[in-house]
Amino acid sequence: MASLDLLLKALDTAHWQMSEAFKGLPDADVWTRPDPRLLSVGELAAHVAYWEAQSFVGEGTESPLAVAAARYYTTNAVEPFSLNLGAEAVLHEVQRIHDLCKASFFANPHDSEEPNPNREGWTWGMTLEYQAFHVAYHTGQMYSVRHLLGHQPVDN
Repeated sequence: MASLDLLLKALDTAHWQMSEAFKGLPDADVWTRPDPRLLSVGELAAHVAYWEAQSFVGEGTESPLAVAAARYYTTNAVEPFSLNLGAEAVLHEVQRIHDLCKASFFANPHDSEEPNPNREGWTWGMTLEYQAFHVAYHTGQMYSVRHLLGHQPVDN
């Protein structure tokens, strides 16, 4: 279980880094794409929330972010996805889902090699490892979007 504890810490750290990407983000720019082919910060956050919920809880997570439009880039590349949520509300919802996922995991602890019923062919160790990477990867994209929109996000 020690390796899973470290992976959970890595996932928490990735979420902290994402919170930094939201600092000073104007509400008007949360759902703004810097280019029609690039997702907005809000769309990226929804994508992260969707897959964390799917990976830990499965179908049916109640959240405006955990929707099919956030599933994958090709799902919403042509049709932008947006909600009437500002930066603070989006970040709060991503963090709420992250907390829900951790609570679900802790309520029924798993071994790293145990299959994850929410991700066919994946173990819980693989799920945690990938989710930490996934959050960090899309956080980097959020920083790029912010730079392209002309923002000066926090220096990370």
